[in-house]
Amino acid sequence: MRLVIKIGGSLAFDANGPRLAYLRRVGEVVAVLKKEHQLIVAVGGGQFIRKYLRNVKGKLPNRQIEWIFIELLRANVRLLSFMFGLKPIFDLNEVTKKTTGVVGGIRPGRSTDANAAVCAEKIKADLFIKLTNVEGIFTKDPKKYKSARLIKKLSFGELGKIAEKKTAPAQYGILDPLALAVINRKKIKTVVMSGRNPKHLFDVLQGTPHGTVIG
Repeated sequence: MRLVIKIGGSLAFDANGPRLAYLRRVGEVVAVLKKEHQLIVAVGGGQFIRKYLRNVKGKLPNRQIEWIFIELLRANVRLLSFMFGLKPIFDLNEVTKKTTGVVGGIRPGRSTDANAAVCAEKIKADLFIKLTNVEGIFTKDPKKYKSARLIKKLSFGELGKIAEKKTAPAQYGILDPLALAVINRKKIKTVVMSGRNPKHLFDVLQGTPHGTVIG
């Protein structure tokens, strides 16, 4: 299979930097997957980068801060490329149907979700998986509402309607608008699921559902 797996920054990094014990667990899974499948891993920023940027906000022009953000994301990409034995991807123009590697920030104004989705489009991915710190996509923010219900299955159209309600995607796993547009245009089967146990990725590839399946 051709796979793109996005690791949410909240899973991989805390306020002090990389969560190495967690990343090693992910690395064990990646080591198996890359032997059997074409794989691109995408990674977000996490608390460390957000804290860094809060400290410089208002002290530099926004455009300069965005470029600092990209450089910090590149450091995350470099770390995972070393740990997972995959090449770093710093230019989406280099991504072809046969590319494997690790991708993160590319340029200002585009999220790591979007970069991951574009990679999925370029390699004609069979499956796009987003690992988050919650179980999947909910009817409401589960951190605020006890009545929030996990949605186990969505069509691409239904996902678009949920996104239009402005449901705080950073809090419970909905992809950003550009990522949504890409997976909808190419009808890329997508799973949004908890990444706390990376071995659940094996379950998904074997047909056992986790989180929210889109498609």
